[in-house]
Amino acid sequence: MLVLSKRLLITGILIILSTFPLPAKDASPFCADAGCTATRQTFKELCDFIVANKASGPVLTHHGQPTTAIFIAGYYMRTLVAGYEILGDRRYLDTAIAYGDTLLKEQMPNGYWASGYGPVYFADTGSALGLLIVLYKHIDQDRQKRYMDAVQLYVNSLEKDGMIHANGSIAVGWEHVIDGKLTQPILDDYTTSSALTGGEIYTWMYHMTKQEEYRRTAYQSMHWVLSTMRKDGVIPYVLAAYGASLEKKGEPRNDFFVWDELRYLNTAYVGEGLLSFDLHSGQDAWKAELRKMIKPNIEWLLATQNPSGNWSGPSREPGCRATFDVSRTPGLANYLIWYYEQVDQDPRIVTAVRKFDRFLMDPQEGKTFGLLTRGKLSTTECNNQDSVTSLTGYALSDILDPGISSRW
Repeated sequence: MLVLSKRLLITGILIILSTFPLPAKDASPFCADAGCTATRQTFKELCDFIVANKASGPVLTHHGQPTTAIFIAGYYMRTLVAGYEILGDRRYLDTAIAYGDTLLKEQMPNGYWASGYGPVYFADTGSALGLLIVLYKHIDQDRQKRYMDAVQLYVNSLEKDGMIHANGSIAVGWEHVIDGKLTQPILDDYTTSSALTGGEIYTWMYHMTKQEEYRRTAYQSMHWVLSTMRKDGVIPYVLAAYGASLEKKGEPRNDFFVWDELRYLNTAYVGEGLLSFDLHSGQDAWKAELRKMIKPNIEWLLATQNPSGNWSGPSREPGCRATFDVSRTPGLANYLIWYYEQVDQDPRIVTAVRKFDRFLMDPQEGKTFGLLTRGKLSTTECNNQDSVTSLTGYALSDILDPGISSRW
């Protein structure tokens, strides 16, 4: 009877407490407007747009057949997971889980995923598997096991096929997928696969299994990337197979591809891998080392933000307002927010992210940037609008709720 009375008392207290509203969560400091009203509305519109129009990802045509770019679909669905966590709309989570099931079905027996436009790229795979990581806490045990089995098979294949290099870098992938079979491995060091598969996916494998080999692979991948940085903070885009080699110094076209063409895109992806390792590796000495190494890159970003609020160099293509580089830059916001929250609360970072958010909130700037929710642009703008839109959702989630995109 005494136990029952205590239970009734506790139940009564909980009922009374439930009649009072919970204290409102402080608005994020990174929104352009103090109450985050405009940012929250834009984020909601974007989530609703994804559910209505991109539930299976962007549709591409490859060899006459409809297909999906898995990296773009991954960011679309990661936006929806954060949307569920911020806004509470179950449709968002259900849509993301359904695509997660599709992604599992698309894994080939050899452990890899086709990019959706031909080759197997480990950079694209890292982006796509980021969805499974953020979904993991929301799914049932059967799905959790299937997620783990799929990612385990993927990393086993990387190791078996010699895709992890002695210097820490991760290879590019495979050149062709023909009837489910791979031909022509692309073994060159690649910055983006080293960050997204090396830094992010291997950190998650350590996080889940506590096997030291995975943490060391993640650290070595990120250390290799940061070791290539120039003194001014620019991280080179290293992809020798496509004309961006660190070994061919002095060749103007090669040097342009390495140091200039994709420098902001490159930093956004590197930042995603780095923040994943920093938040979830649990290795303080390695974290401190990488934080020190990345400081010049943060300074470079703060110094080179455009007056409009975005990041991009001038376009060299006739009819283009901005370079291809700009279409993959929204993740710079996530990266800067991580640095502010975890490393150094430099007020310049708050100013920079607010400036970028203000850029996104401006209807015409957002449309010209490529946000599909603002109305489709002509192709002369030269941005992949699905890339822009999916990655903007990823950025807005962190602007609204700092760190939400990487809570495992």
